[in-house]
Amino acid sequence: MVEERAVVVSAPGKIIFSGEHSVVYGQPALLAAIDRRLFVKTEKTQRGIEITADEPVELAKHALEKTKEILGGEIKGGLKIKITSQIPVARGMGSSAALAVAMAGSLSRYWKKPWNKNLINQIAYEIEKKQHGNPSGGDNSIVCFGGFLRFQKENGCFKLKPLKFDFKLPEFVLLDSGRAKETTGEMVAGVRGKYQQQKTKMTRVLKTVGSLTEKMIACFQQRRFRRLPELIKENELRLEEMGVVGEKARSLIRKIEKLGGAAKICGAGGLKEGSGVVLGYHPDQKLIINFAKKQKIPYFLVKLGVQGARDEKS
Repeated sequence: MVEERAVVVSAPGKIIFSGEHSVVYGQPALLAAIDRRLFVKTEKTQRGIEITADEPVELAKHALEKTKEILGGEIKGGLKIKITSQIPVARGMGSSAALAVAMAGSLSRYWKKPWNKNLINQIAYEIEKKQHGNPSGGDNSIVCFGGFLRFQKENGCFKLKPLKFDFKLPEFVLLDSGRAKETTGEMVAGVRGKYQQQKTKMTRVLKTVGSLTEKMIACFQQRRFRRLPELIKENELRLEEMGVVGEKARSLIRKIEKLGGAAKICGAGGLKEGSGVVLGYHPDQKLIINFAKKQKIPYFLVKLGVQGARDEKS
């Protein structure tokens, strides 16, 4: 039976500390959920299917069909879905993953299914395939479960290891290098093409990023934060070697390095225009903030390790 009341489910955005692209090839990634959220409100209507959002609704329509198919939900009369988001699109902050998770969660609640995050995550992963072609599953997993996560995909299975840091973390700044013109799927396909053409070299690069991920996890766990700049810098160089960082983002990153800091992209990247948000770090956070203000670069200060998908009306 269809739920009569309105249902609202939200999901957070995310950043990747380490593991972009290499995670698709079985290497580990370190991810964190951030305190910018996307909300999906689902309610009954008599006017067919209505989906409203600030961005194009093609992915939301696909999410509806895929979730309906997997859950066996029914649409009697009509359905009204309203999507509102605090997560910038095409910036590497998990907007599509948040949409996939929140849609699957909201519809699950609407159809009175048990609140099963494992199932919601699997549905979201299937939805993400339309957007990304060959997603790792990392984005939807951190968005669904929240917190900090060591994620790895082995033989088609997700290996999730929640990480807890119950101490003060270094202060990062997200600087916006601009919206990527390419989709995540196009960037993933670009790396795949390079991997097929230069398998030996790319295998080395991807394994190096996997090793950097493990070092970064240890850096956090052992509170050896003085190592962060070198790890971030090397991670960025490997991403540039993969060919996913555009000139605009590279220029921004080099300027942060000249300040004595370190920075890297933290999403799929982009080449033609922007590469999404850049994760900036300096022991003195104010130096990066003042730099961003002076250069008129949009920046975000976010809380890390927040709650994953949640029912806002429970």
